[in-house]
Amino acid sequence: MTLRDQLTGATGERAPGYFSYAVFAFSLIAGIALGLALTRVHGPLQRGNAEPWQLRAEDGQHYMIAIALEYAYKGDLPAALNKLIAMRPAQDPLDALAEAACALGSGGYLRSESGIQAIRSAEALYSSQGRAGCAEQLLPQEASISAPALATDIAPNAGFATPLPTKPPLPDSGADAAIRRLAPSPTPQRSFEARSARSFCDAANPALIEARVVDYLGRGIPGQRIRVRWADQEDVFVSGLKVDRGDAYADFQMDEGIDYTIDMPDAAEPLGASLSTGACYTGNRRALKSWRVTFVET
Repeated sequence: MTLRDQLTGATGERAPGYFSYAVFAFSLIAGIALGLALTRVHGPLQRGNAEPWQLRAEDGQHYMIAIALEYAYKGDLPAALNKLIAMRPAQDPLDALAEAACALGSGGYLRSESGIQAIRSAEALYSSQGRAGCAEQLLPQEASISAPALATDIAPNAGFATPLPTKPPLPDSGADAAIRRLAPSPTPQRSFEARSARSFCDAANPALIEARVVDYLGRGIPGQRIRVRWADQEDVFVSGLKVDRGDAYADFQMDEGIDYTIDMPDAAEPLGASLSTGACYTGNRRALKSWRVTFVET
């Protein structure tokens, strides 16, 4: 019997093969399931809207310092405590703030004036509630009245006799020079420049000023104060408080019919133009115009 006879059989009809539609369907489903499993393992979706307690340890320390800076400006103790509690620390939230200030102060935060101000804000917050840490020893002494200034308080006609010198004065490399070498040099203040301001239309986030503070490499800098002024009012908000938007981000809600000026107190000059909102359209939807402003460290 030939191969053709074996395939067709006695009736002349072709015998069923090993491949069937059921096998094809099963293979297709198995391939899709395997692809989804590999995608979930090797390319998981990035999670957004992270909560404060989900931050890495170092990011959490920066976040707590930003809370202290906001408290230093607004003085809202309950709000600051609630934000510290939201971090879910394994200890007392104020003790955790003291440890964060100590760790950051030991790691180079005190090399800039803004860093010193940040650690002082944290120290002021936790010490006001009876806590203590090592940041008190790390912070430089507050500026005090110098000896020459004290000397000016003595009346010029006090009648003291001027002793005659018996020895020539010491050269400049003597004790006075040694004292000058021990005196700490002033820490340079961080400075920024508003590099760009662009309007955009977003129906989900209308009438918003989105500010970002970055260094010259574009990396976000948390804990920096940004000020918005209008009429005879002003408000200050701090970068890095909205952890899901990154270290650089801060925002402010605008009202219609008001012109706003934005700057960074003692760090950046005001933006050249004022910002205001107005009608805009995204697709066929009406919204209110928003702005993005970027401050770059100079």
